[in-house]
Amino acid sequence: MKNLLIDTSTECLVIILSEGIEVVDHTFKIVKRNHSSQLMPNIDQLLKRNDVDIVNIKQIIVSEGPGSYTGVRIGVTVAKTLCYALNIPLKKISSLKLMSASFMNKAKYIVPLIDARRGNVFSALYEVKHHKLKPVFDEKLYHFDDYVKQIKEKVKDDICFVGMDFEKIDYNPQFIMNLDFENVSNIHTFVPSYKRLPEAELKLR
Repeated sequence: MKNLLIDTSTECLVIILSEGIEVVDHTFKIVKRNHSSQLMPNIDQLLKRNDVDIVNIKQIIVSEGPGSYTGVRIGVTVAKTLCYALNIPLKKISSLKLMSASFMNKAKYIVPLIDARRGNVFSALYEVKHHKLKPVFDEKLYHFDDYVKQIKEKVKDDICFVGMDFEKIDYNPQFIMNLDFENVSNIHTFVPSYKRLPEAELKLR
């Protein structure tokens, strides 16, 4: 069964084509804030170079956030639209887990960091157990300085911080496809997990 995974939650565009959990091919590139113009052309290129028709995709997995408000929204909208048009299931995964997956063989504890501006980050603390990511600190918005203190009090060593320097990231699409994905029961009511209100709404309040 051919699957398509989409992540647009950060400055990086991630698209993975898989057969079951085995990776067939993938796209991983820095697009800054151009997901809206880059996502569909890159999906099309990925499918064409592997001689796969979109109608042969039987399931889509999408990163639900947190991350860039616009980026997450674009990825989720495209995934929902394709699932509706193709009448196929949709699954979701946290963008923080997706970022962390490639580092499961690097350390016992992993901390993914997504810049949320004004000294804040979207993050979590995961412990790697039996090739699974077990949350120690919840996925949410943290003030960076306070958060680092919490981590140091909880974990003394063998920890890996996964930041935004994507050019140097040890990206492993196969580790990502081995994650546990959650079924989306109703694609029409499914919305991203932003972990905070949009900036415009915060200003209004």
